[in-house]
Amino acid sequence: MRAELSRGGGEQDSGIAQRITMRLHKELRKLLGPAGIDVLLARSVVLARRTHPVLARITAGSGGTLTGLDNAALDGAELREGAMASVSHFIELLVSLIGEELAMDLVRGIWPAAAAEEEDR
Repeated sequence: MRAELSRGGGEQDSGIAQRITMRLHKELRKLLGPAGIDVLLARSVVLARRTHPVLARITAGSGGTLTGLDNAALDGAELREGAMASVSHFIELLVSLIGEELAMDLVRGIWPAAAAEEEDR
């Protein structure tokens, strides 16, 4: 996901977060179905909201969309941290559902640059 963030260039944090969640939805819907991904995303936002109040008005919509991100007042480091927390919770929920090995293989397939980054550590 850091690879996705670094690729964002001048794009607002909200646009990057939206791109990450939509890509997760697109790539994983074949395995879990669109409704399954939507539920996982909604739950991940709720979990992230506990420690990132900036997400209070953000909701997960269908297709991996996050509604409420278009509020310009939300852009910045807090939103980035909240969005990354949502993605982190999403992956944790995915691991709980299908197991760590399969979940991480899927995530590495979506972001090969992230997999290479992990290997360098």
